[in-house]
Amino acid sequence: MGGSTLADRAAELREWITTGYARDLRVAAGLSQALVAQDCEVTASTVHRWETGGRLPRGRNITTYHGFLARLVEREWRGGEPDGE
Repeated sequence: MGGSTLADRAAELREWITTGYARDLRVAAGLSQALVAQDCEVTASTVHRWETGGRLPRGRNITTYHGFLARLVEREWRGGEPDGE
């Protein structure tokens, strides 16, 4: 997880989106699309389009959204414990 290059992060993010893992992570964490959108500085409808595969993040949004989801993955691996952020 957490590829080192933008291309690695984009590929991993694309996989998370197409498999539904991105949405599953958000739902399991009890977060709304609006909260994710606020953190990623986009609209809730943008997050919805990302989660449903209607659009894929581009540019800085790849890094931002991937980073957000990667934190959820880390939390999941630790058994749901907050990460202190």
